[in-house]
Amino acid sequence: MKTVLFTTKLLPKKEIEMNHIKDHRGTYTVVVNNQSYTFDVEHPHYMGLVECVKSGDVEEFNELINAGIAIENWSEGKFRFENGVLYYVDEQVHSSITSRIIQMIREGFDYQPILNFLERLYQNPSFRAINELYTFLSHKFLPITPEGYFLAYKAVRSDFTDKYSGTVNNSVGQTPTMPRFRVDDNCDVGCSQGLHVGAIDYVKSYGSPGDTVVICKVDPADVVSVPLDSEHQKVRCCKYEVVAEYAEDLLPAVVDEYDEEDSDDDAYHPWVNDDMGFHN
Repeated sequence: MKTVLFTTKLLPKKEIEMNHIKDHRGTYTVVVNNQSYTFDVEHPHYMGLVECVKSGDVEEFNELINAGIAIENWSEGKFRFENGVLYYVDEQVHSSITSRIIQMIREGFDYQPILNFLERLYQNPSFRAINELYTFLSHKFLPITPEGYFLAYKAVRSDFTDKYSGTVNNSVGQTPTMPRFRVDDNCDVGCSQGLHVGAIDYVKSYGSPGDTVVICKVDPADVVSVPLDSEHQKVRCCKYEVVAEYAEDLLPAVVDEYDEEDSDDDAYHPWVNDDMGFHN
């Protein structure tokens, strides 16, 4: 009996076509399997999507482009994902907020804190301050609270008074306040009138030996400007509440408890540059 050997030739996997057009603003319209997608520079994964388009990586493209849909589902429809752009009510959500939302999803938080933050943010009377604040919040270690405030840091004297005048009490529980119209809203001016808080790297850059660092809770509506001189790492505001002494960096996206223990020496870096002009 003759034995016949059968060999199977593996056919190449059918390639999935990915066609696209790009306009002068960097907005892409991509067609995959007759499905059209649009994304622009505000998309949280813009650069990754561009690389997928260039390389033809359909699987990775689908995962990245659907990040907005995941946010929409996570928020139970409070956020709307449309044509590659995320919206809250009728406002387009800035990419820094979208990135914060993605972090919150990964860490298992619900959507209410970020909704509360946006509600407070949109109460800020300054369009410029709102947009400057987005850049400031892109820095790490600046979580928000369940009520929608954000937390930042401030270096003060060992007696908890401000470094410039020595008259503003920054003890835990205090709420320094000044009239908003007296706060300099010009972001091109570094040191000027206003109450200042910042990211931890900024605070460590201007403190002095023996200083105390406190954690401040700030309402986004009370932010007046984000000066450019410190790479957007500080803000001028008209009000904040001191909620704790600094013990360690605040890592989670959302924080509802504060460590009020004194910071140990290992938590500090050497301090330099004590001359901060009008800072309070």
